[in-house]
Amino acid sequence: MSGYAEDRAAIVELLTRYAQCCDRREFDQVGGCFTDDARAEYSGKRLPRGVAHIVAHMAPLANLAASQHVVGSVSVDVTGDTATASSYTVAHLVRPVDAGHEVVHRGLHYADQLVRTAAGWRISDRVHRVLWSTSTPTVWPVPTFSTAATR
Repeated sequence: MSGYAEDRAAIVELLTRYAQCCDRREFDQVGGCFTDDARAEYSGKRLPRGVAHIVAHMAPLANLAASQHVVGSVSVDVTGDTATASSYTVAHLVRPVDAGHEVVHRGLHYADQLVRTAAGWRISDRVHRVLWSTSTPTVWPVPTFSTAATR
């Protein structure tokens, strides 16, 4: 059996992997973060049970020009082969609008229940809440960065 530090590290890694797979549009890998019979709620919408429903819900991320989910402030409580985790994420979502593109910035909270499986820790229930959201116009594609002064 693993110790608390190893379990916590594995769970934080799982939450980070979920975010990175969403941003890379690796939806099969997103599904691999969950148990087959997982439940999830996104912004108050409870999905039917099963990882296929979660993956289908996340698939429209592919319509965004880009996204970046930054996971932080993770707390974990492990009890044997089950755990709970609470984490905050800042998501930056670049999407097309009539005038070009905008970036939507969102503060998210995830409340997760996890189980230890033969393949490692997996999310068995996830509740996603949007805490705040704002948007600003942005240039897309991103222009080449230059160190020259632009005064």
